[in-house]
Amino acid sequence: MSRMLIQRFARTRTILVAASALSIFSVGHMLYDLTAKYKRVGQIQSGLQICGSRANQSYTASVIGDASSIYLDSNFTSATEECFAEASTLVEDFKSLPTAIAKKMNTLVSNVHWFHESLRSTGNGFTVKASDDGRNTSSKYSAVESEIGATTELIDSHGEQLNNSLSNLKVALFFSGLVLLVCGGWEAIERRKLKQAQSEIEDEAFAELISEDHSTATKVEEIIVQALELNEMVHCSKLLTTYRQNVLKSFENLSTYTPMKDLVTPMAMVTSTDEVETEIKANQVWEESEAVEEKEEVSCDIEPIASKIVDHLSNKLIAEGIMVDMDLADSFVNGDAESLEQVLYYVVLDALKNTNYASDKKVVINGKGLGSVYNLEVTSCGQGRESIENTSIEISKEIIADLNGRMEVVNYYNDQKEVAGRKVRVILKTAQKERAIITPAQSEKTLVRLEKGTKREILERLNA
Repeated sequence: MSRMLIQRFARTRTILVAASALSIFSVGHMLYDLTAKYKRVGQIQSGLQICGSRANQSYTASVIGDASSIYLDSNFTSATEECFAEASTLVEDFKSLPTAIAKKMNTLVSNVHWFHESLRSTGNGFTVKASDDGRNTSSKYSAVESEIGATTELIDSHGEQLNNSLSNLKVALFFSGLVLLVCGGWEAIERRKLKQAQSEIEDEAFAELISEDHSTATKVEEIIVQALELNEMVHCSKLLTTYRQNVLKSFENLSTYTPMKDLVTPMAMVTSTDEVETEIKANQVWEESEAVEEKEEVSCDIEPIASKIVDHLSNKLIAEGIMVDMDLADSFVNGDAESLEQVLYYVVLDALKNTNYASDKKVVINGKGLGSVYNLEVTSCGQGRESIENTSIEISKEIIADLNGRMEVVNYYNDQKEVAGRKVRVILKTAQKERAIITPAQSEKTLVRLEKGTKREILERLNA
């Protein structure tokens, strides 16, 4: 249960890291966009203030009656109108502003124009022309001032909204960065713990490999299951456990099952009255009973099996330029040929793959009998003994163990006492006797003499 919770937390942590990284990117982009808009609004506000100041200067000059003032010059008033026109163009181009601001700016530009029209030229400058129809300078400027105030208020309101949005985005960016920092630190700590746990399992597995005591299947299964679960491969660990249980059940069934013909000596009731038929049945029963007692262990010759494997891999040897030196003497051992062929194929193929890490592409296969055991060695140049053996070697070890043998992998050293490759040693029991090979000529039967009688009578005649 705790492991499932840890895995869920790990997935949640990964999701948080991805979400925070994505949010930082998105919020950063939005923050950049809003900052640009806020600066644009500030530029419009500043421009509107400058234009309003120019209109106020013209109005002040007209009020005091300073006809020679530059603020009443036609060039100055034209520049003021252009200033308001540019501000209106900025507002129209800035699509994110409300339409009410654009309408206010258009009204403001029109009011400024009519304000300047209220100033009449006398040839030396502008004077205020009094009028009773409401078109006097004060009323026109009041309209301009009112529109400037209303427009500025709308722009300030929009700028305040942008400022609030910027503040919210900054807070979101801060929390996203905080989540990313916390999850990143958490991930770093968990990875360090994972590395430490993997190192401990590696040390435990290596201790089992170099131990002189044979590792039990339960211990090996425990180490492999821990390694798989540590890497969140729960289904693989369950598959391994289930497979081992099925294998054990199969071995138990094989060990407890004994065919009926092996438990009971063949017997038969002879009821025929024909003496010849009775003798044939008696001989058959006798031969079957002797066959039950005479059981020999299965043996085979390794040399043709090894030659067959090398021939099978000849294309790979030629393509990669690998040289194989084989010397197998007195190669009759206990074991079935099919199992030994599978083991030798895995071992030789592993040796060929190991030559990829060496300049000297050479594989040596030696074998010789040492008393009651046969020592087969497959030496390859390349990497040394692996800390974690591959699946093929593990399967080969199990098969050899079933044949009452053993397999070990050791480092191969060169003359400078440096690791130059690895050596796979397979130790099997030597066959006690070699089966005679019966040729077709020897298997032919020739009738020499026919004698009639029971088996006991025939044996008594032969012994006489």
